[in-house]
Amino acid sequence: MAEAIVSFVTGKLSDLLIEEVVSLYEVHGQVDLIDRELTRIQCFLKDADVKQKGDERVKNWVRDIRDVAYDVEDVIDIFILKLRSRPKKPGFIGFIKRSRFFFSDLEARRELAKEIQSIKIRIQEISTSRVRYGIENIGAERGSYACDRLIERRRSSPRIDDHDIIGFDEDIKMLVTRLLDQKTPRRSVISIVGMGGLGKTTLAKKVYNCNDVKRHFDVCAWVYVSQEYSGRELLNEIGKKVLMIEKGILAAMNRDDLEERVSRVLSKKRYLIVMDDIWNIEAWDDLKAIFPDIMNGSRVLFTTRNRDVAIHGDPRSPIHELRFLNDAESWELFTKKAFLEEGDSIACPPELEGLGKQIVAKCGGLPLAVVILGGLLSRKEKAPGVWLRVLQSVDWQLTHDPKQLMEILALSYNDLPYYLKPCFLYFGLFPEDSEIRVGKLILLWIAEGFVRQRGQESMEDVAQDFLEELVDRSMIQVAEKRHNGKIKTCRIHDLLRDLALSEAKECKFLQILENVNFCPSMTSTRRIAVHTTLETYMYFRQSNSHLRSMLCFSRYEEFHRRDQWTSLLRSHKLLRVVDLEGVTAHVLPKEMRELIHLRYLGLKNTKLQRIPFPIDNLRNLQTLDIRGTKISRVPNEIWKMQSIRHLYLHKTAITGNPPSYVSSMNLATLSTVSIYGNIWIPNFLGKLTSLRKLGIHGCFGSQAEALSKSLLKLINLENFSLIGTDPILEPTLRLILSQNIHKLYLSGPIEKLPEPQHIQPNLSKLSLKMSQLVHDPFTTLERLPNLRMLKLLSNSFSGRKMICSSDGFPRLHILELQDLDNLEEWRVEEGALPSLRRLFITGCGELKMLPEGLQYVTSLKELVVEDMPETFEDRIEQDNGDDWYKIQHIPSIVRM
Repeated sequence: MAEAIVSFVTGKLSDLLIEEVVSLYEVHGQVDLIDRELTRIQCFLKDADVKQKGDERVKNWVRDIRDVAYDVEDVIDIFILKLRSRPKKPGFIGFIKRSRFFFSDLEARRELAKEIQSIKIRIQEISTSRVRYGIENIGAERGSYACDRLIERRRSSPRIDDHDIIGFDEDIKMLVTRLLDQKTPRRSVISIVGMGGLGKTTLAKKVYNCNDVKRHFDVCAWVYVSQEYSGRELLNEIGKKVLMIEKGILAAMNRDDLEERVSRVLSKKRYLIVMDDIWNIEAWDDLKAIFPDIMNGSRVLFTTRNRDVAIHGDPRSPIHELRFLNDAESWELFTKKAFLEEGDSIACPPELEGLGKQIVAKCGGLPLAVVILGGLLSRKEKAPGVWLRVLQSVDWQLTHDPKQLMEILALSYNDLPYYLKPCFLYFGLFPEDSEIRVGKLILLWIAEGFVRQRGQESMEDVAQDFLEELVDRSMIQVAEKRHNGKIKTCRIHDLLRDLALSEAKECKFLQILENVNFCPSMTSTRRIAVHTTLETYMYFRQSNSHLRSMLCFSRYEEFHRRDQWTSLLRSHKLLRVVDLEGVTAHVLPKEMRELIHLRYLGLKNTKLQRIPFPIDNLRNLQTLDIRGTKISRVPNEIWKMQSIRHLYLHKTAITGNPPSYVSSMNLATLSTVSIYGNIWIPNFLGKLTSLRKLGIHGCFGSQAEALSKSLLKLINLENFSLIGTDPILEPTLRLILSQNIHKLYLSGPIEKLPEPQHIQPNLSKLSLKMSQLVHDPFTTLERLPNLRMLKLLSNSFSGRKMICSSDGFPRLHILELQDLDNLEEWRVEEGALPSLRRLFITGCGELKMLPEGLQYVTSLKELVVEDMPETFEDRIEQDNGDDWYKIQHIPSIVRM
């Protein structure tokens, strides 16, 4: 993590040397020296970060670097705060006020020079101390003792403990079938992918030892790869099993000769090679040449935590992703480990069952955790009091278990590139078991400075890549995907969250306040998350001049006085992120304008009534979220903010005339803005050419032509919402539907939809509300080739009959019909909706029955029926309803 911290600070120094050359003239050379020295030190940190766990000397050296990097950041941020928090009033009075600060500016510069000189000396001492600590060759050393111990324990023969095999029956059957498949004669790589502790190696061993597999292959070899792999050692292991030659002879052989001999033998055999725990693509590239493809059904089996490794191994071979155990499987595995078998029966006494199931629930379906706790309890007295103590200390037990669960999970963390480590640790801020909105998470990462520009890509796209990489590495789980395949919400396994919190606490990265009666010391941490009330944090009044982020997850009704807010903000002037979502805050103090480093201000659902300070004082603000507040207007100074990228409003008007010069050219989100009484659309909206998402609310009839002309200039627009009571006339509608917009929400009367050929083909999500369409909208919409989500909401269709034609809606995944008051009949022809996965029917009171033909939609996975007449509900009664045969194939049917 120290590598990530230093990288962040050096990036900041580089930016500063460009942007602040004039104001830093006196210390420019010293700042440049610090930047270069930290960059040199960073080269050693990748190895040092991993090895500090097993070496106190390295740990102390890494801590010194981290602390000095934090101090550099503090010194620079405090100086900028002093320099920029100055009066900006024009005229003589403004000049008098500004002149008062002239001498204090000089003092601030002298103080900065003194601080920079002190830091320069400290960095030079740290640089030379590597020799004194005896760690100058740290990069050449092998892994830590703990890591070596894990490698030794896993570098075993592929034997298997049948006690650990629970919930793998289908996986075993599927993998054996793929290994023996004669229809795929090419040498293929089959990959088992999942997070640490999920049982990948256990499953692979079971498959490897299957009698049918052993009979099918002429040669079988198992090699353990690991993070610290050596290509030559792996080659020797394979050579020993393929050539049946002793290690000493193998070690003396030339590598090229050994590769040639192994490849020659394998070219005459049908072989199975298992590469267990492979971490990177180089390990495969190093060896794949020795595995010839003679089209005889030979196989290579990977176990890996990284999807990219699996895809690289064989892009044509489907990945076998391992799932978590369900509750029943977890309980079965736990009882096998906790209660020694007596005969054929394993029973948990009734008085222990409730406690046992609570203990198992803490494992989150992770087999290794279940096995560890089951084994622990097998050695303890079978008494409720004993089990209760274990339940109360589960986190400690898993952290200090003899099988080193956390060390196994930490391998994944240590393998992360430096730029992903802070992104992973950040998940520790969120409450346990929470589903995290990806859109918000990405903006927080950017505000924190974890994401830097990469070529021409937007930082939002880079951050999305970071998240997908964490998912591919089995560190983060996808909770829900969007219609376009992107991640909508995600979560982190509880045990990985514990790992994140442990690592984050050690490097002062973050802390959690979750106890009303106890507040740990937070005077040096960089981030806090308040999981209890914000009032609790205010009560303890801990001043923390280092704090950069405050995230609140309180869901209590709180009322805070102005002086409480004032006191809080005055003691945290370097904040970059303030997220008060859900905290009641009717007013905020004007002192918030002093937070000039603020990048993210989240005020969603705070009931705030107004912003009591000039918003453009927050000159570095990137994201402002005031959805769910009572703020009806924001001043036109918002356009002067050079850094603003995302404005999440609540049908809010932007008052006053637009400026002639646009500072907010990088604005990507403007939603939802009210156009009542606004005059900026005709001459200003078209200048915001970076907009990706735009939401407009109000009576736009008189501005329809101006709106249409502006939309033509918004070449990057992907997401557009238009909400009002004015009719959306055909010229405006046709122009909107001809734009390269992917997501479209229209609320307002529409006379008729245009023909499909007049709708651009990339439209993937469409929501209509209050459209009052008379003609069946399916006639047009079912012919859109890329439509994946369709919502026909309240009064969008006023007709009585809709038909989905054969081959209609070829790629539609989600269909929602809500409050279509006149709809009586819906017909689905065979062949329609071939990709439909989720169907929602809500409040369609006149709909008599489910459509005939729904039984042919075999892709359907979920049906939700809500607020429908009793007669309709009776028809879908399981086994007895008249329409049951139409939906009995659907796995999930929800009635509300």
